[in-house]
Amino acid sequence: MACKLLLVMSAQMAHIHRHVSRKRTTGSAELIYLLVVLVAGVATAWWAGHRLGMDLSSISTVAAVLGINETTGITRPVGYSATDQSAKAQPPPNCAADQSPAFAGNLAALKQQLGDTMGTPVECAHASASVSDLIQQTTTGLAEYNQLTDTASFTDGWRHWALTPRGFLSWEGTQSDPPAG
Repeated sequence: MACKLLLVMSAQMAHIHRHVSRKRTTGSAELIYLLVVLVAGVATAWWAGHRLGMDLSSISTVAAVLGINETTGITRPVGYSATDQSAKAQPPPNCAADQSPAFAGNLAALKQQLGDTMGTPVECAHASASVSDLIQQTTTGLAEYNQLTDTASFTDGWRHWALTPRGFLSWEGTQSDPPAG
């Protein structure tokens, strides 16, 4: 009797396991849901781009920078080129078309005192926020002329030099005006 019961129970258990273990097909519900979500995401991005007027050209730019583009083997010049015509066509900042940057007046006298420390001008002198000041950017710092005090000064950011009515002065620090005394 015990053997019969054991055979019946094992036959029932085999039947239970047969129904539980099913193989999934390739078109399972999860895969279909994933496909629906991806299609909805792409459709939403396309709609938002056209409806809201978003410029998605930066994606093409990023791809081109990374070298992911349809054309390969095309070389482009990189960096500065002496034959670059766009650099020649524009005058230096704050200069007229026929003018080149140069130190004038008291700034030229200060340049004689300082020499290479003052560098060379990269722009023409122009008015600053202060009514009486002229400023001029150089390769090594900033030159300034104050008409009220008749003072030409230059700084590299920390060190300062000035040609004042009292004579030549130099100092260090963040204070842009010459020390009193």
